[in-house]
Amino acid sequence: MLGWWLRGLLLAELLAYVLLSWVLLRSGMSAAFTLFAIIVVAIIWRASHVLVSFTVATLMRRQAQRDERSGTTIPALWSEFCARLISFNWSQPFSDGVMGREPAGSLSGTPILLIPGYLSNRGMWVQFRARLIRDGLGPVYAIDLEPPFGDIDHFVAQLAARIEQIGRETGAEEIHIVAHSMGGLVIRSYLASNAVDRLRPRILTLTMLGSPHHGTKLATFGIGRAVKQMRQNSAWLRKLAALECQREQPPPPTLSIFTRNDDLIYPPESAELPWANNVAVDSIGHVGLLFSEPVYQLVKSQLARKDK
Repeated sequence: MLGWWLRGLLLAELLAYVLLSWVLLRSGMSAAFTLFAIIVVAIIWRASHVLVSFTVATLMRRQAQRDERSGTTIPALWSEFCARLISFNWSQPFSDGVMGREPAGSLSGTPILLIPGYLSNRGMWVQFRARLIRDGLGPVYAIDLEPPFGDIDHFVAQLAARIEQIGRETGAEEIHIVAHSMGGLVIRSYLASNAVDRLRPRILTLTMLGSPHHGTKLATFGIGRAVKQMRQNSAWLRKLAALECQREQPPPPTLSIFTRNDDLIYPPESAELPWANNVAVDSIGHVGLLFSEPVYQLVKSQLARKDK
């Protein structure tokens, strides 16, 4: 569903450029100038999304008198621009073709399931999955959480079904989970609820990237049920924390990676969990976490863990 929406937005943008080209050419502008103008407008439009989110996050930091590490903002901006350029203009709108059939990678290892975040689909993992395949890991699976503006509890049921399906297909008794942003809340809710079933593969390791475990102030600007659930001190987050306190089984070995330059999760320490290995990185944006080689190497080390 999200891919269909994104393709529709790209088509609408293309039609707008055709109209703008017609206006410029009719006004006497040369074809070369018209092409140049279209390219500039397209770049500015895409850059504006990143600039707005970084500006809002920066204003919040200044209001709280928090300083970023010197020299990290520009690299983070660039990484985020490139990550969103790829994911929202190619890998997500055309995720079926880009990601291809599953499973990918090695068929002899422990299955790896990739969970996207809010307003994302499995195409968000295009670069990350390519690295897993490069290193001979897998089998690698991903999931689409639908509908895009739905309820996190609804996504938990989808996740449970997907894990059960992977167990049937592979015969595996264990599975690695890697989740981005809201996806981390989905898997936490899965673990805390009755969705966990002995018939499904046990989670061997859990890795979360930029997940708003304690909410994010920027959720004020989003739409949909899930956004309300991700607001700071929301009733949903309080309920999740209460359920986790009642859980009898200990959580799997958990790695939570977050960036101090996050432009969507504020404060960035919202990604920290008391029972996780919390690792902070710099010079990377929120979506950029999925495209960063250093972040991937941290995740790869986590995937290499075995029960002791």
